[in-house]
Amino acid sequence: AYILAKMAMAEAEGEDTEGKALVILVILNRLKAENFPDTVSQIVSQKNAFTSYRNGRYDRSEPDEDCWEALNLVASGWDKSQGALYFERTPGQGESTWHSENLEKLFSHGNHTFYGERG
Repeated sequence: AYILAKMAMAEAEGEDTEGKALVILVILNRLKAENFPDTVSQIVSQKNAFTSYRNGRYDRSEPDEDCWEALNLVASGWDKSQGALYFERTPGQGESTWHSENLEKLFSHGNHTFYGERG
C-alpha cells in the first residue's frame, strides 16, 4: 500500500484524487497482466517503467493525505482505468510520443493520457 501511495505522489502530485487513483490502478492492472513482473515493488522498479522512479523523484516523495484517499478509493472498488497499462503526460497538439505511436489511447484525465496494448 505504501509503495502505491508513494507512486501516486511521485507520478501525480498535481492531479486530483481520481488522477492519483488512476496511477495506482495502472500499477495494479500491470500486476494482473502477463507481460509484467509479479509484485508491486518489481513493477515500480522495472527498468524505464516509471519516470519518477528513474529520475529519483520516487525516492524523494512521501504520500500526502490525498494519495491515501486515492488508495482508499481504489480499495473501495472504484475503477475507471479501462484496463490501462501505461500513462504519460498528455502530449502537446501534434506531438508524437512512443506511447501515442505504439499503444492504443484509452482516455485522458488531468494532465495524463492513459493507454492499453494495441489489438
